[in-house]
Amino acid sequence: MVKGMKNKQVFFGIMLFIGILLSVPSCITEKEMYQSASGEKELPKWRLLARAREAHGPYIQWKEGLIKELYAGSKMIDTKKGPIEYAIQGDSGPYLMVMHGGPGGYDQTAALFSDMFDKGFRVLSWSRPGYIRTPLEVAKTFEDQADAAIALLDALHIDRVAVLGYSAGGPPAIYFSSRYPGRTWALILECAVSRKWVIKKENIEENIYFGYLMYQDPFLWTSDVVGTHAPRMIGMSTIEMESSLDKAETEKLMDNIMKDPERVKVLTGMMKSMSPGDLREAGMKNDVEQLEKVKDLPLKDIKTPTLIIHGTKDADVSVADAEFSASQIPGSELFLVPGGFHVMAITDSIDTITQKRVDFLKEHSPH
Repeated sequence: MVKGMKNKQVFFGIMLFIGILLSVPSCITEKEMYQSASGEKELPKWRLLARAREAHGPYIQWKEGLIKELYAGSKMIDTKKGPIEYAIQGDSGPYLMVMHGGPGGYDQTAALFSDMFDKGFRVLSWSRPGYIRTPLEVAKTFEDQADAAIALLDALHIDRVAVLGYSAGGPPAIYFSSRYPGRTWALILECAVSRKWVIKKENIEENIYFGYLMYQDPFLWTSDVVGTHAPRMIGMSTIEMESSLDKAETEKLMDNIMKDPERVKVLTGMMKSMSPGDLREAGMKNDVEQLEKVKDLPLKDIKTPTLIIHGTKDADVSVADAEFSASQIPGSELFLVPGGFHVMAITDSIDTITQKRVDFLKEHSPH
């Protein structure tokens, strides 16, 4: 999620304007684009001619390529709750299941948590309902999403998992762990929501972003292009939106990021994992609706070993959520990251955070 907007009207306005100017009008409908990417049908000749005329449109190429890449990187499986999209990284070791934030999908795991891919675990990512190819009808409420996650494990014949709930993925992870203790061997809540989360009506920037810009692919494409060719610009905007760091702290962090190719890669990957917007819109709008209803999560019912990680400078999900979770979950460990914020993967503390996750998981691993 993105919440700490800090007067970003001008930035977003410029990005959207550029995106619209550079977009090439398409004669191909969105539905046909997705059908082509997934190989569902052959397009009629006149559509192929239209596509040929637009072959030099960078926006169209970007979107079609992104959809094909998304579909190629995941699998679909039928479960008791309906079709669910998922991906697995790693061939051996206990399973770590990631409940992504919003906007997201299975691909957010690779964008923000690839540091866990080579640590001795099989990382199971899935698109929560409404994101990419998992229909929203599978499960709208966070309670039902926990049940859908269990249905996915059953379909994959996976017995037990550790669960990592990030941001808006916190509530379904909490329900999962509390309702299915026999299927959960560890729980990590990172920058996770544990209380009611709302967009204030008087906050114009947030309402413009969540109500419009987040789902506009020309805007997202432009952000992706800028992120690829001018990562510092996107990085500064990201830090300002996601943290409460002051200007000097932001500049210093950005200097450090630009010296680290892995963190620059995270920046570009993060922008990509929010696109295309229309494949994530249903899930994000549902998340916002469900987050406004969060009340009395079953934190006290969690018996699973729990690690709570949160940054002291998170402008998106308050550190108070982490402190509240720690006060409610019996025996939980609270790990606060000084200066950390909502995108831990680009903070100066990421190596320490990664090691903390790994040590915790290995301590409680079933084998």
